[in-house]
Amino acid sequence: MIPHFTDSPRYAAVELGSDSFRLHVGRIEHDELVLEATLNERVALAASFEDDGSLCEAAMRRALGCLREFADTLDAWRPQAVRVVATAALRMARNAPVFLPAAEQALRRPIELVAGGETGRLVYLGVASTLDAADAPGGAARLVIDIGAASTELVLGRGSHIERVESFPIGAVRQSLSFFADGHIDAAGFDAAVRSARSRFADSVLSGRGWALAYGACGTVRALSEIAREDGIDGGCLSAACLGILRERFLQAGHVARVRLAWPAAARVPHLAGGLALLTALVEECGLLEVEPVHAGLRVGALWDLHRRATPDAAPSPPAWGRPGADCRFQG
Repeated sequence: MIPHFTDSPRYAAVELGSDSFRLHVGRIEHDELVLEATLNERVALAASFEDDGSLCEAAMRRALGCLREFADTLDAWRPQAVRVVATAALRMARNAPVFLPAAEQALRRPIELVAGGETGRLVYLGVASTLDAADAPGGAARLVIDIGAASTELVLGRGSHIERVESFPIGAVRQSLSFFADGHIDAAGFDAAVRSARSRFADSVLSGRGWALAYGACGTVRALSEIAREDGIDGGCLSAACLGILRERFLQAGHVARVRLAWPAAARVPHLAGGLALLTALVEECGLLEVEPVHAGLRVGALWDLHRRATPDAAPSPPAWGRPGADCRFQG
């Protein structure tokens, strides 16, 4: 798409995710987000750790090449403000202090290494800014989940107000590499992946409370819902029963390669078997009756955040999380 001039301020958000690097360029018009450009490139950081916890050279080269392309795109669009955030894999990488300066040089912009709490805040802001107020009538509690490649965030809020963020260093890539490393999917491995995940989520304040509905702001939830809808399972509604059927379909496929061949959505979301195990664990541990996919998340939240900080009359963004006294929990 060729950039064009507009009276509305233009913003950009770049996410250095644990599996893919993504870029959004957009503007806010009449209180609605208009996306003008989107880029997405898989760099697979979470699957590229050496034994010592460092990112491998090949992954870093992929990442730097991607960031140089992103820099050219940002130069072409000339946004008024840009926010670049790096998430879980770069928080974990031992050589992040070496990689990040090189990444900033490639992107020609500063990069912010954010904690899980700020990741959750931006994800929730993206969801809350996208959903109609009728989806949470009367200030009802809203639970948002984000299953990433290397971490999982749970965010509890009401309307635009965030009450609690929890971050867990367990994601779809790490779960897949731990339990489906050779690609084979069997009942013993899948059930072990679910038990392992439940043990990580068990001491969450949100565990066992029972929720009629949660919103999934991640590729895992969107892909699983698409597969369920394609197969005629509950209209794509991700209930415990639906996830149980998907488990059986994945077991019948028997291998991650056959899962990717069977469903286009699985080909777009690597390590979906690990993501299914994590979502199953969350549904069981938190008592979720249904998980609904939302096509919004961290980048959408970052764009709204930039807009609200730049516009005096806009509703103020919630403060950044991870500060002393915040109701935010991180699991090591």
